[in-house]
Amino acid sequence: MNKYIGVLCKAAMTCAAILTITTAAADRAQPFKQTNIHFETNASACDMGIQMSFDTDGITVAEVENPHGQDVFSLRAVYGMESTSDLTELFQERVEPPITDLIDALGCEREPGTDEITLNELLAAWPEGWYEFEGESGDEEFEGRARLTHRVPAGPEIIAPQDGAIVRDDAHLRIRWRKSNGALVPYLGPVTIVGYHVVVADVTAATLRPGATKTVLDADLSANETTFLVPKQFLEPNRIYEFEVLATEKYGNETITEGGVFCTPPIEPDECEAP
Repeated sequence: MNKYIGVLCKAAMTCAAILTITTAAADRAQPFKQTNIHFETNASACDMGIQMSFDTDGITVAEVENPHGQDVFSLRAVYGMESTSDLTELFQERVEPPITDLIDALGCEREPGTDEITLNELLAAWPEGWYEFEGESGDEEFEGRARLTHRVPAGPEIIAPQDGAIVRDDAHLRIRWRKSNGALVPYLGPVTIVGYHVVVADVTAATLRPGATKTVLDADLSANETTFLVPKQFLEPNRIYEFEVLATEKYGNETITEGGVFCTPPIEPDECEAP
């Protein structure tokens, strides 16, 4: 990419010619269809990390730079196989270390053997500002950018169902929560909540067979909603389901509140726990 090209100008006309070529190449760059970078925080576990995604028509190499011009991600597909191996979409989730400030503020239990870091350490590693996305495939170039902020919302308060509840599999199930109230901690504000995200996942099997994928119900809701109806068509007998509700800030940062698990008969209440 252009940042790897060092130029020593010996004449004004040479510099002008190089500038013209560079500008023309930039003008030819196609925009990414979608670029995103945000913090995902789990208020129930007091951990926090970065998520990134993009969407293109297909790229062989790519990189993402932070606001200081430092690489924070790069990839390379297989050269010579662009027609079948170029990447069109990518989502990545970075490690989410426990944050000491959040443990102290929210009262999460400490897990032995985990490497805790401070909030300042995490925010310094991922500074606020515009992150530049660049990609190439053959002679095509792609460019995009996404903004990261340090505005992190508090998680919503889940009201129902209760952790360990036994629910019917032949009736709709209503998940209820109270709206997120301000920032996760005061110095991560101000925040504006633009929506909620509900995830329900079948976790009955601790380990899936090769090739199988987890059964998940995933819904985005407006900022005015405080309930979500899980359709009975999704629920099956003798299943264990985990669920969570996320609050989304207008710049994309999300905070999870875990709801625990609920189960369907014939599972008994004393058996209703995550595997």
